[in-house]
Amino acid sequence: MHVRFSYQALTAGRYEVGIAGDFTHWKILSLQDFGGLYLIDFDLKPGRYSYKYIIDGVWRTDPSNSLQEADPYGGSNSIIVVEEEKAPQNWDEALNAAAKQDARSFINAFRPAVAALELRFSWYAGLADEIWFEFSDAKLPMFPLGRKSGLMIWHRQIQIRQPRRFHVCIRHREKTVYMGMEGFVQRKKDATPLVVDPSSWRVFEIPQWLKSSVVYQIFPDRFCNGNPDNDQDFSESYYQASNIKPKPGEILGPNREYFHLVKDWSDISTLKQSPWQEEGIPDWHSFYGGDIEGVVQKLDYLVDTGINLIYFNPLWEAKSNHKYDAAHFKRIDPHFGNEQELKKLVLLAHQKGIRIILDVAFNHSGEAFWAFRDTVEKGPDSPYWHWYDWHKWPLPDPLPPDFQPREYYQCWWGIKDMPDLNYDLSRQHPYENYIRDINNAEVNWDLVNHILDAASWWISDIGMDGFRLDVPDEVPWWFWQLFRERIKGLKPDAWLVGEIWNNARAWIAEQYFDSVMNYAYFKNPVLEFFVQKLCSAKEFKLKIEEGLTAYPAHASRVMMNLLGSHDTLRIRHLAKDNITALKQAIFFQMTFVGIPHIYYGDEIYMDGAKDPDNRRPFNWAWQEDPKAIEMREFYKATIRLRKEHRLLREGEFCFTKSCSRMLVYRRYDEDECLYCGINLANEDKLMPVNGEIVFGYKTPHRSTEGILLPPGAMCVLREKPRTRGKA
Repeated sequence: MHVRFSYQALTAGRYEVGIAGDFTHWKILSLQDFGGLYLIDFDLKPGRYSYKYIIDGVWRTDPSNSLQEADPYGGSNSIIVVEEEKAPQNWDEALNAAAKQDARSFINAFRPAVAALELRFSWYAGLADEIWFEFSDAKLPMFPLGRKSGLMIWHRQIQIRQPRRFHVCIRHREKTVYMGMEGFVQRKKDATPLVVDPSSWRVFEIPQWLKSSVVYQIFPDRFCNGNPDNDQDFSESYYQASNIKPKPGEILGPNREYFHLVKDWSDISTLKQSPWQEEGIPDWHSFYGGDIEGVVQKLDYLVDTGINLIYFNPLWEAKSNHKYDAAHFKRIDPHFGNEQELKKLVLLAHQKGIRIILDVAFNHSGEAFWAFRDTVEKGPDSPYWHWYDWHKWPLPDPLPPDFQPREYYQCWWGIKDMPDLNYDLSRQHPYENYIRDINNAEVNWDLVNHILDAASWWISDIGMDGFRLDVPDEVPWWFWQLFRERIKGLKPDAWLVGEIWNNARAWIAEQYFDSVMNYAYFKNPVLEFFVQKLCSAKEFKLKIEEGLTAYPAHASRVMMNLLGSHDTLRIRHLAKDNITALKQAIFFQMTFVGIPHIYYGDEIYMDGAKDPDNRRPFNWAWQEDPKAIEMREFYKATIRLRKEHRLLREGEFCFTKSCSRMLVYRRYDEDECLYCGINLANEDKLMPVNGEIVFGYKTPHRSTEGILLPPGAMCVLREKPRTRGKA
């Protein structure tokens, strides 16, 4: 069986990624780098296999695979079980297989509101034309959601307050069966009704305003310099000895830094190669002066683009240009502006219909963080010593070229600038992260309360509308329960979105997050299919459907569907200037289930390779570039399309059969339907649907059999569905 292993790095740096396992005889094989996504394919026979990834020489388990077992060396191996596909091939086989199971195992549910349930029913793929729930007073058709492990998942949201009795009805061709408590029977009167009780599921509410959102991510230092008076002068104490320009020809050694301001906004020359580093090392420590006032000045540009939700990378005080290394959790970086300026921005944005969420990183602080500096100075005598996992003290001064920070204190991925925070006094990092029940932890309440109070300040005092939570899987589960309770108590409709790069089903729940950045089930498959040409249409559809089945439907509608971010290569770079392929990915993004996310500058066709080149200053001379104008107009048109059609925000989704090199899918409900078509071929392709063309790119035109799409064309048709709820 064909099996693909993939590894997605957390940052857009350079990595050596290998894999070793039973199927390689534990010989390390290299994964190929596709713009930060590392892939390798194998043909494996059915069986159970152990394996590990090797990241820059460090052996690690697969972060996307929770199935593990102990290895002989005190660690763990990841496990993959390859099973031979034995799905029923016909109606009789399906009924025989179903008869061996408890009928209730086919049913699952989620509770998006007090008086609502999303009911799900699993059935064998290809062996149902129609499925519906039959109550005493209503027959409610179910909608196909997607395939998972040989099953088609059907679903339907119902309004319900009290327990109700029902049957499940399945029709395939000319045959119909009814499911009740006893299983599947030919006549409904022979089936004892099932009972659904809404109180059996906990309510998981998500803010309603999110469904109409289009996200725009801003990396503050690189968006717009609106106030040169607050540009970096590196006068803060934590820049001492690191703000001195190297002598001509001098190469900085390990642990030596040069923080500096680039006064020419258009000068990006050092973002690929630093003049003060060895060959291949970029300039990590440059600043360009972007600030809060710059965003204020460009709000009308954002409104004109069509976005209505800003996602800011961190705004708090920090040493770096990216600000994930906080010096203070409750203070705005003075080179971005002050508290009054940020409140002004929030107020103006809200008046223009734009909400704002803030990126926060609570796995670690920065080495310039006031509490960490106190521990560096005082050691165990510091009242904040227990906020960190110290192994050895004091630190050498100055730091030697071969300094290994993990020998002294626990830090994020071994980066000295980001010391890990210690949430559980009974365990060191990372073992504290695996604890779900707070009663099993010795909570470091001083630290926890400080973080909760800081987060509350951004919501209550500044007026933020939620948070993007950086590396939340490297913080104890129980903390996020406290965090959600605190933030939702202050602002019930605040959005909490986690940065989880893999299947995040365990995190999408009433205790944790509303949604996540949809790397696993949107970014990766969409770019692999449309832009990088790394997977087939069949593989793409299966991955998209797997994502739809992974989460509650109301959570899927608010997934942050990104194509790129500050942690990935620019989408133009990946597309190698294939602007049509890029537009097709964007079209799918704007017509798919979830919230479209735009990384600043992608809308004007900005380029950028590995970090920090992917964080170039915004090109405010974009109107001089015809391709930038063309791309922005396409973004505006597809955003407008999404806003004008409710079905693109809230409707059901289903792929439909189409000819080779054509992708056709529909967004629909019981009353109306939109068909979306993309011609992936280099020749005209027929979309055999008639209806009103509400959007067209590259001039689709009518024929006697439907709509003819030229090469690369896209279109959306409005048509009332002839049948309802069919796959």
